[in-house]
Amino acid sequence: MAESKRLERLKAMRSLLKSEMEKSETFSLVLNKTGSKIEEINHKLSSLEADLKVERWKASPFSDHIRHTIAPISAVLRVFATVQELERSLVSSDGVLGYVSDVKRLGEAMKLLSSSCVLALNWLEDTIEYLTEKGMPEDHPCGLRFKTSIELLRELQMTESRAYLKGGILYTALKNLETEFKRILQEKPVFSEDNLRKLQAIIKRLHAHTRLTSCVPVYIKVRTKVIQKRFEISYLEKTITEADNVHDIEGDIDQWRLHMEIAVKEIYEFESKLCYDVFEDIGEDVPLRCFGEIASNSVILQLLRFGSRISKCKREPPKLIKLLDCFSTMDNFRIEFNRLFRGEQCSEIRRVTRELISNLVKGVSEIFWELPCQVELQRPNCPPLDGGVPKLVSVVTEYCNKLLGNNNKPILSKVLEIDLGWKNAKYQEELLTGHIYNILREIALNLDAWSSSNKETALSCIFMMNNHSHFCGLRETYLGEMMGESWLNAHEQYRDYYAALYVKESWGHLLSLLTNKAQTTSSSSSSSSESSPVKRKRARESIKRTLQAFCKGFDEIYTKQSNWVVEDDKLVWKICQAMVKTVVPRYKSYLQSYIKLLVEEDPTSDSKHLYYTPKGLEMKLKTMFQKKEETEKRDKDSHFVNKVMDLEITQNSRSTLEAI
Repeated sequence: MAESKRLERLKAMRSLLKSEMEKSETFSLVLNKTGSKIEEINHKLSSLEADLKVERWKASPFSDHIRHTIAPISAVLRVFATVQELERSLVSSDGVLGYVSDVKRLGEAMKLLSSSCVLALNWLEDTIEYLTEKGMPEDHPCGLRFKTSIELLRELQMTESRAYLKGGILYTALKNLETEFKRILQEKPVFSEDNLRKLQAIIKRLHAHTRLTSCVPVYIKVRTKVIQKRFEISYLEKTITEADNVHDIEGDIDQWRLHMEIAVKEIYEFESKLCYDVFEDIGEDVPLRCFGEIASNSVILQLLRFGSRISKCKREPPKLIKLLDCFSTMDNFRIEFNRLFRGEQCSEIRRVTRELISNLVKGVSEIFWELPCQVELQRPNCPPLDGGVPKLVSVVTEYCNKLLGNNNKPILSKVLEIDLGWKNAKYQEELLTGHIYNILREIALNLDAWSSSNKETALSCIFMMNNHSHFCGLRETYLGEMMGESWLNAHEQYRDYYAALYVKESWGHLLSLLTNKAQTTSSSSSSSSESSPVKRKRARESIKRTLQAFCKGFDEIYTKQSNWVVEDDKLVWKICQAMVKTVVPRYKSYLQSYIKLLVEEDPTSDSKHLYYTPKGLEMKLKTMFQKKEETEKRDKDSHFVNKVMDLEITQNSRSTLEAI
């Protein structure tokens, strides 16, 4: 009802003003040129105001003052008409960018309306004061109309402030923009060029209307939820203690490294860019603060804290490699990390990161410097029963190779340099290589101790031969290159020395049985017709006992040493050839020396003497250190190894000799 009355009064005022405008065509033409340009309007109105102040002190008719007052009032009416038109346009606006443009124009029009009302009110009040001083009575119709106009102008002046109140048109429009802003942020292609233009336009408009404080929290909340949804991972809450083995969490560590790289290089890099793109017209402080809040309330802190917990697991050599991997991951994006998380809101992220780096550096350094002691602690253990390379030796040499590799050595050097720097000490590369040498020295001391603990000299030789062969195999590795060619050559010499010593210790005593002590008797017996048959029989029995003792001793050695290991296939062949060259010629020579005496035995005798042929003995030796399954296959399929041969005593010894 009150609104209706105001409209009626406004219409009455407009009728009055239109009649007066017909008397002032000159001023109307000037106002037509002002249009919607606020600067031009203010300039011309200020000029008119100055003219009025000059003219009112001149003795001029009342009509001149009234004519000058009409101009600002006419401007108010024109602006108010524009406001009404923009309100209708806003209701029917299509598209986000068009809506933002209409909100901007409406806000500017209302601001112009308010300033125009202030100017018109000043003119009217000054005119009434002047006319009153010149004797115009208070009840003069013109004065009464001016007072009514003042009331209406004050009502129009409140239009802008009412528009920002709850339920007002600008209040509702800005709320609509906030809702659209939130909706766009939740869309998957939020980074599309079209959406980015919309977000920028909305932010700029809300900032112009001092509504940014309600918009930034919405942005932070929505983008934080997007990141949290992408990182729904369970291992971040896992508790890690000193009792946990690094192998038990190896999969989690690998996942953590991947997630850290994705988080920094992809997700937070994108979020930072998006913040600066969306808020680019607001200044650097807002996007920096906005991104800091998003990062601090999303997953990065949980990832960093899990990385710190990794360093708390059981202290063991494999942990060092994993800690180096973790440090390498952090070092790979160090520049990006420092650039992204630099705001005040990221202070907690930086603190937790420093704690993580400190834990990684300390963990790596402690394990690395303790490695020689860890090797020494294994010395009381027993060596392998098969003479093979102890697991400690193969593991430690492989471990040292990893530390010296292209991936780990630069990281390890950097970590040690940081650790020594914290202790005000200087890092030199000789510290790293020298410490690796200390580890190998402890291994050598362990091998000497284990070799001495073997009661069998032959097994001790196999053990040392295998280990020296293992070190020879480090040629063209990082560890081999570090130790040098002379070190490798020395191990080759030791390997060959122990191989030769093994052959001597294994077969020397057995071959001593094959002496020629009965050869003289045999020769003389065969050449002298007066030789006693009894003596010949005794010689023959002695030879048989010697062959039986040899074959029995050979079987015992073969059975026992078949469980021993020669780990290098080339070395197996070399050892077997050495045994064949040492054993078979002596054995063959012995048989050839006494074959004539043996064939004189009665062919009808029931006694059968079991022993090897030289060829069978050779093939047996060649399979001695082969893998068990390969040896079984050969024994089953072939006549390579005829363990036993029934040497039939026949009157024709040629076939027997050929067999030998």
